[in-house]
Amino acid sequence: MADPKTKDSKKLDEFITKVDEIETLVKTLKYGEDDDVKKAMQKADEIIAKNQAQLTEKLSQTEEDEEESKETLPETKTGFSKTVINKSSSASQPPSSPQSMGPVDQQGFMAAMEADARERAERRKIGEKQANELKEKGNEEFRKGNYEKALELYTEGLSHLKDHLALWTNKAQTNIKLCRFEDALVDCDWAIRVFQNSMKAHVLMGKAYMGLNKYEEARKAYKKALECDPSKQNLINDYLAEVDRAERSHQEEEKAKEAFQAGEKGPVALLQQLQKKDQLPIYYSGGFQVLKNFLKNNEQKTLFRTEGGFQIITDHPCFSKCFSASPRSLSKEELDMLNSGINMFALACEDNEKNQEVLLLTEGLPEKLMRFMEVKIKGPGRVLKSSCVKILHTVTISVVGRSMVLQRFDIPRLLTIVFNLIRVNDDAALTAGCVLNNLALDNKFKQQLRDNIEIDVLPAFENVLKDASSNQAVLPTCVSTITNLSNDVVIRTKLTDRKDLWKILVDAVFNHKEKLPQPLSVELVEACLGLMFNLTHEQTSVTFKEFSLPICKQCLMICQSLKHFKLMVSRSLGILSHVLPSSIPSVDWFCDNGGVEVLMFILKNDESINRKYALKALTGCTQINDHARVFIVDHKGLGTLMKQLKSEDETVVGNAALCLSHCTQIPKVCAALSKTDIIKDLLVLARDGKKSGLQQNCAILIAKLAQGDQRNLEKLRELHGVDILHDCMKYLK
Repeated sequence: MADPKTKDSKKLDEFITKVDEIETLVKTLKYGEDDDVKKAMQKADEIIAKNQAQLTEKLSQTEEDEEESKETLPETKTGFSKTVINKSSSASQPPSSPQSMGPVDQQGFMAAMEADARERAERRKIGEKQANELKEKGNEEFRKGNYEKALELYTEGLSHLKDHLALWTNKAQTNIKLCRFEDALVDCDWAIRVFQNSMKAHVLMGKAYMGLNKYEEARKAYKKALECDPSKQNLINDYLAEVDRAERSHQEEEKAKEAFQAGEKGPVALLQQLQKKDQLPIYYSGGFQVLKNFLKNNEQKTLFRTEGGFQIITDHPCFSKCFSASPRSLSKEELDMLNSGINMFALACEDNEKNQEVLLLTEGLPEKLMRFMEVKIKGPGRVLKSSCVKILHTVTISVVGRSMVLQRFDIPRLLTIVFNLIRVNDDAALTAGCVLNNLALDNKFKQQLRDNIEIDVLPAFENVLKDASSNQAVLPTCVSTITNLSNDVVIRTKLTDRKDLWKILVDAVFNHKEKLPQPLSVELVEACLGLMFNLTHEQTSVTFKEFSLPICKQCLMICQSLKHFKLMVSRSLGILSHVLPSSIPSVDWFCDNGGVEVLMFILKNDESINRKYALKALTGCTQINDHARVFIVDHKGLGTLMKQLKSEDETVVGNAALCLSHCTQIPKVCAALSKTDIIKDLLVLARDGKKSGLQQNCAILIAKLAQGDQRNLEKLRELHGVDILHDCMKYLK
């Protein structure tokens, strides 16, 4: 008879072997290559079929044993007895049953499993190290532009660790660079299997779909990326906008093909004729003029691009040669030809972002344009300079064009050229100012200027404003440019520390205020006030405080005598709302010169944002100046302030409450307000207000009213408001 322990050991070995075999199959199915996966699936099917046959055989044998073991049950009065007695002991259970393992066998089994787990962990650790090393090598090759080598390294890394997320996404990005969009989609799919919420994987999937012109799928991928990280809303919006642009461009190209096939071959035929060699410049100049007349819609502009229109810049036998030459070495006819060509390109780029992109990606274009814009030349050369600035203005109107200019141009050099053009009294100055203003709208442009704006921009800007010989028509645009730049906090801080800038702005407002209603002076004063409104946000600036009083004087004069210039008045009030709360000398002068009367008039009669500015400025006055508080009380201003407590704007309500609390320093105010429902209104605001500033100001006013008149305190108690006031005390600083 065989030893039972020997049988148990054999069955245990068989069990462990099967476990290892199944584990190997699972790994292959999860991480293996396609051929290995197919073989593993076949092997799994064989194991399942074999086990199923064994199970069926055992079930059949069990049924036969049960039939043979059935005994005739003794009949009773109620039927047949259902009682079955198990006569076999537990010791007779099959040796293969788990219960039959002894303590030693169980310990051996567990030890084997633990050893296997450690071995697998060690193998994974080694694989992860090798995969990371290959990933870094691949990244280095990718940065160098060696995409094929990078792809090879990423693929090798995945052979060591199949579930390495970064390798899958890097591989997808590399395939996109190589225009292998289908392969990139496969990589993204694997990356998402490894980590479902990988934003990068979904973004790359969107880019791969873009490469395949599957725009709706790209949108879905980008929206899925946003679900992975909702904080990247702006980034995803940019990607979605890119999809829209690409789809429009694709549709335009399809329409252009249809138009070409339908016989509308005007631009194409002309482009072919313009490729003739050894013609005089006047021939090409006339051809460019004729071709320009055909570029009337996006279909024709797209056809111009798809048929190689922009290749004239680099490949044309005459244009490319002249465009690369020194401007001073060219004849009048050659300059005229370049001018006609540049104007043609500018028209082709109007309202066509794809054309702008192709133009700006043309090799050498930025350098050539800047060379023609900075050279001092008369006659046709001066006209050509204006055309170069015009094409730059055309492309900077769009977000895509601005972004491309910032990528492709030497920005410090371009700024120098633009400011030099602004100081010239011709059409190029106005266009150059518009170019600068367009660039200032871009956040990347602001970021580039942060470190060197004191060198690259501000001295030139200040010289333009100070120099009487500068083109005056372009000054408002220049000021608007600096205003756009000042939206950046870092730049704004640097601007507020420049004394020359403050002096120039104050003088410009003073001088041009006397020249109203000349349109240029109106525009310039409005622009200067807009810039000062932005700069006065930085109230901690010592330099700004030095100019608070002259700024305040100019703004009050505008509010008093130029009421029909509504934008000027609104911006002046905004500046006063920034200046007065932080400048005691300005408040004293302002109150002594009728300023409080102006603010109260606006507060009573104006329904626009001016009322908000006026209330904040008035709060600054009542905090510092007793005459301001007396004027409000003596001119029935308490009722006007109480009406502001009903505003839906909590900032307005908070300032109204603060202004009233300043007025309680006048003895009769608390007694006068005791006859109103102000305590009740303030308790509701203190309890339900969402902004802590509002709750703080309401709590202060309640406390002062209760302290100033016994009737207010009694009303507070009647309304059980002491508890509310106690809760609000935590907001007091």
